[in-house]
Amino acid sequence: MSNDLYIIWHTSNELGIPIIDEQHRGLVSTINSFHYLIKEGQGEEVIRPIIMTLVQYIEIHFRTEEPLMQKAGFPGYDDHIRLHRSLTTKTKRIAEEAVTKSNAYIALEFLKDWWLDHINNVDRQYAPYLRKLLDIR
Repeated sequence: MSNDLYIIWHTSNELGIPIIDEQHRGLVSTINSFHYLIKEGQGEEVIRPIIMTLVQYIEIHFRTEEPLMQKAGFPGYDDHIRLHRSLTTKTKRIAEEAVTKSNAYIALEFLKDWWLDHINNVDRQYAPYLRKLLDIR
């Protein structure tokens, strides 16, 4: 068995907002746990509980992130909220597809691609506004 992680967290992934960075790391950690269990032959058994965990964690993350963006006056707030709703819906749909096709990798690949892009590109847009709001330099 290899100890390689599916997603390696780098400091370059951080936005400089401690609670958001910690939650992002938690999401990545859950995705890495999912990958580990798939490699151990348990992917199909754990896909539903892992996805349920991720969806719940995502909702907690969004409940943290969204009010901060609004308080900070982030001009892309409405678009960002639409992306959040889309992610939640798509995560559930992809999970069902993965279960139906007995292929946990479908969900795993989607989660990795979506989250890394979201953290490193989309969330970077609001980071300066939140750092200013929270007086983080």
